[in-house]
Amino acid sequence: MRNISVTIDWKFIVALGTSAVGIIFAIKMDETAAERVSTNVVNACREFAIAEQCNC
Repeated sequence: MRNISVTIDWKFIVALGTSAVGIIFAIKMDETAAERVSTNVVNACREFAIAEQCNC
């Protein structure tokens, strides 16, 4: 019998929870609101990625 060790990182848990909440909200929203929210999320992620790369 082998011992199998599984390590779950905190980022995995956050991503899983965020995607579950996003799916629930997307189901309850109308199409235009879901589009606006997803656009704002993409823009925020892009700005965060750019800020992370900056060595200011």
